[in-house]
Amino acid sequence: MNLTAYRESKYLSKIKETVKAAESLRTDKENPQEVSLEEICKEHLGAENLDGVLADLGIDPTVDTIQAIYTLPNEDARWIIPEIIREAIRLGLRDAPIWASITAAEMNSTQLKVKMPYINMSDAAPRKVGEAETIPTGTVSYGDKDVEVYKIARGIKISYEVKNFVSIDVVSIFMQDFGIKLGLALDTLAIDTLINGDQTDGSESAPVIGVKVPNSKEYKDYLRIWVRGSRMGRTFNTILGGENAAIETLDLPEFKDRNQGTPDFNMNLKTPVPSSADYYVHGNIPTNQEVMVDDRFALIKFNVVPLMIESEKIVSNQTEAFYASLTTGFGKLFRDSSIILDETVDFDTDGFPTYFDVDAYKNVGIE
Repeated sequence: MNLTAYRESKYLSKIKETVKAAESLRTDKENPQEVSLEEICKEHLGAENLDGVLADLGIDPTVDTIQAIYTLPNEDARWIIPEIIREAIRLGLRDAPIWASITAAEMNSTQLKVKMPYINMSDAAPRKVGEAETIPTGTVSYGDKDVEVYKIARGIKISYEVKNFVSIDVVSIFMQDFGIKLGLALDTLAIDTLINGDQTDGSESAPVIGVKVPNSKEYKDYLRIWVRGSRMGRTFNTILGGENAAIETLDLPEFKDRNQGTPDFNMNLKTPVPSSADYYVHGNIPTNQEVMVDDRFALIKFNVVPLMIESEKIVSNQTEAFYASLTTGFGKLFRDSSIILDETVDFDTDGFPTYFDVDAYKNVGIE
């Protein structure tokens, strides 16, 4: 610790109230917000970043330990310890998660059951109208549905030896990995919603279709979904699958081969299919299945309680326990935003569901 800097610190007397301000925003009953200590420090202290605050307090994360902060004469400095832990976990939580790539939007909520609207356009197809004829009316049904949110939590214990002798930066690396594990839990929750929907009766589950030749995937099976999706205004350019499914797909000639030369004839497809797709591997995708997603219309994430860090000292085994928790959930925006390709199923018997019948909307009432 740089005790000279600590004694001359301009932020020390404000640390406690700054941390409390951050906690107040995170636990606000009307509008809980996900804010970092750095954001609050910029607003309340006028600091450029968190590193500048630590330096002002005389803390060097590369060499100083958690215990070094505990032993400072002014207890206000201790308020920053859970925030340092939180920042590391938060960094890991945001480290390349899948859920962020398949979520169209996030919304704050104060309830454990969220009311989410839905719109059904099934009886609103356009019709051909003659001169002076009355324009026929369709109906667009509207309603709401309950979406549950969940608390995700985990504790981690730090021994006195780690607290006393390991630098804050090294401890933060392990906490960041802990945050990654929390992010994986969010991925699992999001993917479960994507596949099974957000309703207990399965009404929002993704449809499952087959391939032309069961147990033998072809590029044509993906084209079939891409072309139909394009006609519906859906671009299924995000794919999720297990390891085996990913290896089989990536081994298809159309995905692994690089063609050279110029074809004799150029065909410009005006009903576009993706020229590239993002593939995510996750263990919760059923074997032999792949989920194809239009992330623009797939999921909405509800944030009820942001990431919270609490701690306690356990004298009996000489450890310091930190508990990380957040309360969140996912809702499905449009049921046709995802579709499951199952290579063990025959497309001739299990094809597109009726709500994928785009011709009903494009025939303009002409039979």
